[in-house]
Amino acid sequence: MRTQIVAGLVCALLVCTSPVALGIESGPPGQFGGDGDSSIDTRYTLEREPNRTGQVRVTAAIDLPRHVSGLSVRAPAEATVLRASGLRSDGDRWRTTGDTETVRLTYTVPIGLETTFGQRTADTDDWTLLARQEVSLRARWRWHVGPRPTWNESLALAPGQDGVAGTTAAYIGPHETATRAVDGDRITMVVPASADLRPNRTAVLDSISHAKQTSTAGTDHDHIRVFVAPNRLASGGYTPLNGESDVIVNAGEPVQSPVNVWVHEYRHTRQTVETTPEMDWLGEGSADYYTAALTYSAGGISEQQFRNRITTERHETADLTRPDDWDSPGAQYHKGTRVVAAIDARLRQATNGNRTFETVLARLFRQEEPLTLALFAETVSAVAGADLNGFVRAAVTGTAPSVPVDTLTEPVPRGSGSADTTARETNAAPLIDGATTTPGAETDAKKPHSSNAARPVTDRHGEWTVLGTLGMVAVLSVRRQQRR
Repeated sequence: MRTQIVAGLVCALLVCTSPVALGIESGPPGQFGGDGDSSIDTRYTLEREPNRTGQVRVTAAIDLPRHVSGLSVRAPAEATVLRASGLRSDGDRWRTTGDTETVRLTYTVPIGLETTFGQRTADTDDWTLLARQEVSLRARWRWHVGPRPTWNESLALAPGQDGVAGTTAAYIGPHETATRAVDGDRITMVVPASADLRPNRTAVLDSISHAKQTSTAGTDHDHIRVFVAPNRLASGGYTPLNGESDVIVNAGEPVQSPVNVWVHEYRHTRQTVETTPEMDWLGEGSADYYTAALTYSAGGISEQQFRNRITTERHETADLTRPDDWDSPGAQYHKGTRVVAAIDARLRQATNGNRTFETVLARLFRQEEPLTLALFAETVSAVAGADLNGFVRAAVTGTAPSVPVDTLTEPVPRGSGSADTTARETNAAPLIDGATTTPGAETDAKKPHSSNAARPVTDRHGEWTVLGTLGMVAVLSVRRQQRR
């Protein structure tokens, strides 16, 4: 009898502490993929508020799988809830009230995403450009024994709204679209009527098409949406969620540049690796290196421009594994580019040109565990077929190594790129230090780089200001607290 009682208590304890008996909170808004009845599908339907400039109306419709026993959601900061169906208010959260398969929450929310380098989205009298994280709910749920539910998010426009809804961004207002077919896939440019596009559309589509056809690592989406930001917004580019198919690029950005932002942001759509803080630089460093390499191979820049970019001496002594110690976020762009270039050259030399850094990225993007420096060095060595551990570690943490540029230029097939139209004045910024910025989100999860957390947004170069410094200090302070 005593044995039976003990066994019963143990079973009860296991059930009570099992993940299927506990709730889980969605991390920063992300799309983690659905699996039929095991996914919680949330669709945000967007509508402009003509008499309330600066805000949009959102109706979130949430479809609940049968084995989800309870759900609570929190509206975005500063949102005003207008009505609810199947949900009741409980302080700052809204909870399901019964067995309803679909619940709804309608609210208005401010639009105007600020990053370290300025304003990326806006709602004006004439148009709206927004990122999904601005309208997304934070959710907790409980479920019965069965598959762990996943949190799926999508965007849609309300009837009568003229615009385009992507996966992680949307535009509403007067616009034109330009579409290019690439090997059966599509690239769609959404060009607002208020945007003064510096390069011609053909040049942009040529550049991204070349990058798509040439890139091999990571996710190759069947539909890429490029939202052109009106010139009044911050220069540079912005990817709301790495690994997803939407990017935002300011209309004033040129194509014929070693820091071709159109290609830089495209490369972020392929990135699916989770990183530890010591390897956060790789996302920007590899995107910037391939920006220069792909623009060069397409004929958009000269060999000298390519050489200058990948041999830059800016931030060459920064320890890339210690972002808290950088004198500016530009280290990940400048030294990161040079480190990736040096490793790419070393791999080509070691394998007679049969393998490149793209091979390394392809392997890393298939990894499930967060990327560390040790795993990075190990993967580079495996691709090279030689021990490059010491070289990689020294390159990342010490002075940037020299780059044998001839190894990277001679085999490159040269294309012919379309010309930029540069006569019109724009507000495009020169090449200045850039940063990666992750907007604020609930921090219930103890590990900011856990596999359930959304991948960081990416903010490509802009003016570095006092406000930017304060923003970076805040980001680093939060990260330091999360590590403790």
